[in-house]
Amino acid sequence: MITLEMLCYNLPEITANDVYHWINNQWLRPEKKEGNYLFKEIDEARAKLILELRDHLGVAEDSMSLVLQLLDQLYTTRRQMRYLCEVISTEKYPDVQQILRRILDNHSTIEIN
Repeated sequence: MITLEMLCYNLPEITANDVYHWINNQWLRPEKKEGNYLFKEIDEARAKLILELRDHLGVAEDSMSLVLQLLDQLYTTRRQMRYLCEVISTEKYPDVQQILRRILDNHSTIEIN
C-alpha cells in the first residue's frame, strides 16, 4: 500500500486535491488508517483510468460516475465470464458442466423480434 503523497508522486498529473475530490465522489475508495489514506495497486490503476477518461477521452465530471459504474459492471461481467469458461473447460465440475452446456444449447438460437 502507498500513501497519498506516493500516489501523487507516481502520477504527477494529479494533485492531492484531485484525489480528495475523487474520494469524496467515491470514484476512489482507499483504506483510511489513523487519519491517512492508504492506496492499493488497484486504487492507483483506477486513478490512472480516471486520468485517462478525464484528460484523454474528455469525459465530463458530471458523467464520470456513470462511466466508472458502467466500466465496473463490465469488468465484473468479464471476471464472471472467465470463471464460467474455467468451470466449463475443466473436469472439476462435471455436473455443473452438463447443466451449463444444456442451458447454452437450449439458448443458442437468439430470436430477434
